[in-house]
Amino acid sequence: MKATVTYIFCFSILLISCNVINFGSGDLTTDLGLGEAEITNVQDIEATFTVRNGTDNVKKYSFPSGCQVSFLLSKDGVKKLRSEENLGCITIVTGIELNPNESETFKLPTLFDVELEPGNYSIKAYLIGYENKVFATQSFNVN
Repeated sequence: MKATVTYIFCFSILLISCNVINFGSGDLTTDLGLGEAEITNVQDIEATFTVRNGTDNVKKYSFPSGCQVSFLLSKDGVKKLRSEENLGCITIVTGIELNPNESETFKLPTLFDVELEPGNYSIKAYLIGYENKVFATQSFNVN
């Protein structure tokens, strides 16, 4: 019995490493585009987050509210703002479906009036509920 469980476990790891079983979105491509404006406030950030399905399968993502995308703003590795904690999202189940080679582009909700101190920042855009699976990160400086 123990040998069978070990065999199944090892076989599952092999399938996952060969991407036969897809638990994440490693087959998706993401892009975070920042605008050219000088940034001194969160409201100055003009960013779009694009998710593209590069597989032969339909990808479906569901969300517990009307908000589907969020971002995490950090300075020197320290969290400064997580947008979904400050957004007023309606309580309704929503979702997106990406057919093969299809993409969806989101405008990041950067409506927060938060002054940014000079320094190096990182912004991580992601689908809510899939923060560690469907995301893109970009760095920028505030002078």
